[in-house]
Amino acid sequence: MELETIHQRMKEVETYKNENKVARGALKNELENDTDYLAACDEVKAALEKRKRIREAIWAKQETQKLVSDIKENKEELNTLEEILSAELVDYYKESDSDEIIDADGQKRRFKISVKILPKNKYDDRDDEGKYAAKIDPNITPKTLDEANGFVIV
Repeated sequence: MELETIHQRMKEVETYKNENKVARGALKNELENDTDYLAACDEVKAALEKRKRIREAIWAKQETQKLVSDIKENKEELNTLEEILSAELVDYYKESDSDEIIDADGQKRRFKISVKILPKNKYDDRDDEGKYAAKIDPNITPKTLDEANGFVIV
């Protein structure tokens, strides 16, 4: 594949993204000017706040705290395992040139490898996977961040 073709495709992607950004802005303006829509938004906001209060009361119970803790621990472990598995599958793909693998149960499974182009001029704030990574300032602690954002630590 020629580099010129890739450059052209990247330019087309950026053009469509910009067109969608303008269209979303126009749509947002239309919604913000409709009184029925704004009234419905207020109703939804009130219902969501009520749901949040009820959910927090349920989550504050001791028996549900154990469930929340278990879910959090499992999610962290799952994220780690999925990252490792992704790296292993990429290596397997490089070695076998196949997107199929036999799992532990003897079933043939397909996997997908995806690539994402990072936004222009934003590499400084992202890690190798394209996720935003906070720049560490030794003078900033979680406590100072919370205070700066108006949170009170109890």
